[in-house]
Amino acid sequence: MEQELARTRKLVEEVVAGLGVDPKVALKKDGAEGTTWTLQRGSAPIIITLGSRQTGPDGALHGYLRVVSPVLTLAEKGPHEALFRHVLSLNAAGLSNAAFGLIDDRVVAVSERPTDCLQSNEIDQMVRHLAAVADTYDDRLMSQFGGRPRTA
Repeated sequence: MEQELARTRKLVEEVVAGLGVDPKVALKKDGAEGTTWTLQRGSAPIIITLGSRQTGPDGALHGYLRVVSPVLTLAEKGPHEALFRHVLSLNAAGLSNAAFGLIDDRVVAVSERPTDCLQSNEIDQMVRHLAAVADTYDDRLMSQFGGRPRTA
């Protein structure tokens, strides 16, 4: 698995460089828990994480690549049920290769896949697509349901 993670890391760095960002500048964390890069695509902050976790019935470690873009920060007060219901319906309606989720008090767009056989064009698509989803829905969701601009 170490070779797979090293291969995927090289691909991520190539994609980040292809987006006009120095991968060394974008690198924010590099340790035993994984590697994280952050960059900006338009107004969307993008967080790319490469790591491993135990999955499947065999309990073996498997690599994964996760791309996250914060969309908005929840309003402090008020029921959020309508917002959650709306983003869940967007997920079910076919938000291809992405889904909305919640991390602490932030609504995020997220895409994740195993590193097995991952290719650079797939990484590029994940990053560009997540940025587009975040840019498409941030203002819409805030105007409809409240909240504050996203933070990385």
